[in-house]
Amino acid sequence: MQNKPVLNSVFEAVFRLIDHALNDNEYLQPQKLHRLLYLAQAYYGANYHGRMLMPAVFVADDIGPIEPNVYAVMEESRPDVRLKSVDPKTQHFIESIWSQFGHHSVEHLSETVRNHPPYLDAYKQAPGTLIPFQVMVDFYASVRKSATTPEAKEVVRPRVMRSHKGKPVATTDWLPRRIK
Repeated sequence: MQNKPVLNSVFEAVFRLIDHALNDNEYLQPQKLHRLLYLAQAYYGANYHGRMLMPAVFVADDIGPIEPNVYAVMEESRPDVRLKSVDPKTQHFIESIWSQFGHHSVEHLSETVRNHPPYLDAYKQAPGTLIPFQVMVDFYASVRKSATTPEAKEVVRPRVMRSHKGKPVATTDWLPRRIK
């Protein structure tokens, strides 16, 4: 596992998700934002051998997993944060999270995530308990498709690129299998 997250701050993911919602003429409710951030962190780790998408921690709150720093800073309004550009692969991943989960209601996302073991185990210890990143990654890497939870490999949409003849081709990142 690499310790360096891909993004420099959690706000790089936050504002990109908010912008996707605005592009779809949707107000991104704070609870939905927290669920999307949680799922993005977990599925990124599941898809990319335990790498962190962003330097973020999640706690098991009564309403579901929240990122306490985002919760504290964005309670009043959107802070003025200078964003750095992200590589196209990471931008594509965030777009994939929005495409996969953005159309769901807050209630659906919260109910789904609150029934997953990483949240349940932390919440049973005590509300406000930290949800370990590795537990999130292990669960979402091993989950099999259900009505509410996709497999990790299904979350990232294929990118469309052009072949040497100019035809559109769907591509995905090649990741060697992990040797245990």
